[in-house]
Amino acid sequence: MQLFYSTSEITSQQNKVDPSSYRKKFFLFVGILFLLKLFLAFWLELGNDEAYYWLYSQYLQWNYFDHPLMVAIWIRLFTANLSLDHLEGFVRLGSVTGSVLASWFLFKTVALLHSERAGWYATVLYNISFYSAITAGLYILPDSPQMVFWTLGLLLIAKIIKQEDSWINWLLFGFVAGLCIMSKVHGAFLWIGMGGYILFRRNSWFKKPQLYMAFLITVIIISPILFWNVQYDFATFRFHSNRVDIDELVFKLNYFLKEAGSQIGFNNPVVFFLAVSALGAFYRGKISYQPALVIYSMIGVPLAFLLLFVSIFRNVTLPHWSGPAYVSFMPLAAIWLAEHSQNSFPKILRWGLGTFLVVYLGYSLVVKFYPGTYGSHKEENFGNGDISLDMYGWKKAAVQFDSLYKADVNKRNMSANAAMVTTNWWGAHVEYYFARPLGLKMIGLGNPHHLNEYLWTNKWRRNEVDLNNAYCIIPADDKYLVPADFYETKELALIIIVNRNGKPAHKFLMYRLKGLKKDMPVVS
Repeated sequence: MQLFYSTSEITSQQNKVDPSSYRKKFFLFVGILFLLKLFLAFWLELGNDEAYYWLYSQYLQWNYFDHPLMVAIWIRLFTANLSLDHLEGFVRLGSVTGSVLASWFLFKTVALLHSERAGWYATVLYNISFYSAITAGLYILPDSPQMVFWTLGLLLIAKIIKQEDSWINWLLFGFVAGLCIMSKVHGAFLWIGMGGYILFRRNSWFKKPQLYMAFLITVIIISPILFWNVQYDFATFRFHSNRVDIDELVFKLNYFLKEAGSQIGFNNPVVFFLAVSALGAFYRGKISYQPALVIYSMIGVPLAFLLLFVSIFRNVTLPHWSGPAYVSFMPLAAIWLAEHSQNSFPKILRWGLGTFLVVYLGYSLVVKFYPGTYGSHKEENFGNGDISLDMYGWKKAAVQFDSLYKADVNKRNMSANAAMVTTNWWGAHVEYYFARPLGLKMIGLGNPHHLNEYLWTNKWRRNEVDLNNAYCIIPADDKYLVPADFYETKELALIIIVNRNGKPAHKFLMYRLKGLKKDMPVVS
């Protein structure tokens, strides 16, 4: 199987190709994927992380417990200020639309550095990565707006390299880097890469006033994160530092292999292979030298290696954390491929696309049509281990709770403004599907370390609910508990079994709680 060709052959072939044809390929390819992902956005129920970030959007703040504010603004913007937030597709619309924008920024970046042929390859790489195409490009997470600003930041870096005295490019970079950090703190790596390049390769830039103005703009934009954390005892910083803090220097090979496997699998093995190969080729002088590619590697390598280093000692890294690093490697991979392949759609990219479509469309079909559950069949934790249940059964179960709630109110068994309670931030999933349609409010009770943003929403909601009467809904496959120690009585009101393809799949336990015994936790 011949995947690569000599540079002279490639140049000859490229001269015969109308550059505009690659733009046509871009719009056709990205347009088809946009429609496919838009369908999936409306078809699949929200996952628990997505529901939690939907909770952000209900109360706009300058910062939140776990992340900055951009994801909340993204949801507000694409749901017409929450008027359409009852439809999952609109909650996710910012992700699907953002994926198109990020693809375009990456295409323009690589076209500027090399050719539209390479830009087309970069587009394909971006849209076959499970991280950039799904985690950031379909699901609604802080990564969704982050990738728009991250890829725009890469484009502005390329423009700065081409016109290093341009004020507009520098100031725009500072602005975009600030918005990227306001999406997710990973955005700081844009400046880490830029700073590393200036320190080790381009000291003369320290004399440029544009650099300092750009950095000042970033600092001003992200200042709300600092002010909010000063007000709340640096809650965000303590939360994230605890996630990556190393307790003891004991090598854990299984943790390291898990993170390494996540970086390979979550970014698509083809993307990983091309990224690593291109990095090696670049530093051996086998790719056309571009200073911007040095900066991109200085953005991506520290992030990828930091996660690998932390994983040696602690099992705390999440699979998608490395995603921005590999997006930064995509320009190198695309240029390397363009200089070694004469095919407009090389076999290796077709393999990557095939892997992506088979895996994700296969998973989507499992979510909707797998008979029953492939998780636990034990009564006490039915469905545990079946990750597809994160997106299945919630709507159907909510219909039955609706009937229970209305019957309870009619019989005066529960008050109309009864609270919904949870002991974990995962309760946002229950809130979106069970509480929101009925106008009920979720209150967090229990260990504050597990409640996250509910410590803040408790403060704003406590006067809107009757906490002496509360419902608690527990999916059997989850591990959080009923806050029974807060109430005089606990009664199992209903057990709901949701079938999938004719077999039991998802089990929900619904409790009535009465007689509040102690105060709810709230942030001071």
